[in-house]
Amino acid sequence: MGAFGKRAAASCAIAAIGILSLLPGDVVAPIRTSLGGHLEHVGAYAATALIAAIAYVDHSRFKIALSLVLYAAVLEYLQRFSPGRHSSFADLMFSSTGVMLGIATFQVLRHLPEGPPNR
Repeated sequence: MGAFGKRAAASCAIAAIGILSLLPGDVVAPIRTSLGGHLEHVGAYAATALIAAIAYVDHSRFKIALSLVLYAAVLEYLQRFSPGRHSSFADLMFSSTGVMLGIATFQVLRHLPEGPPNR
């Protein structure tokens, strides 16, 4: 996948989090997982951070992480205005944990050897 495709995937992941975060509670309820909200936050933000780090490999991981954490904070605040939704500091912390997990996963994957060991 080329740079355009990777960046499109990152944009779609970011947009999906925004849309799902701000939809009314009764609209989101049927598509919730059985994992619980906190694990959903961790998983969604970890996947998004990993995709963004891959898409913007030439950018600072710190800036990517900071941008996603700030995005999560804005979305948590905006949930106050979405019917059937509420914002919480705990949700923000789980989202932030997901961002850090996604960036850490990228760093680990980036430093793995590319092929089988030479013998």
